[in-house]
Amino acid sequence: MTRRRNILTAAALATAASWNPWAAVLPASAHDTKGPNGGQLTDAGKYHVELVGKGTRLEVFVSDAKDAPLPATGFKGLAILVIEGKPQRIPLQPEGADRLSGSAPAPLALPAKGVLQLTAPDGTVTQARFN
Repeated sequence: MTRRRNILTAAALATAASWNPWAAVLPASAHDTKGPNGGQLTDAGKYHVELVGKGTRLEVFVSDAKDAPLPATGFKGLAILVIEGKPQRIPLQPEGADRLSGSAPAPLALPAKGVLQLTAPDGTVTQARFN
């Protein structure tokens, strides 16, 4: 009986140690968070990308794994988003020092759904998914 009680006690302790009280409070993934510019924030390989829609205007901000903003110079992107029920391709080019931007054929519905292909200055290509 003592051995069985020890096994049950060990199982209960292991379960209690693995329980995370913050799991119900924190977002399930980066897709659920808002970025510093008020847009949808998610991962694209080693980068974080924030998608901000303003009417037909699409802006993308890129940051590193520590959330430090990266200059847009040298980055290129292609967003394929569902707009008015159809996939639309939106080329993205650097605008100013801190963002990529492009124009959609119709106003963007937020939250956006689709993918973003990001080409870094070194030529590596990553993708981000927006649900």
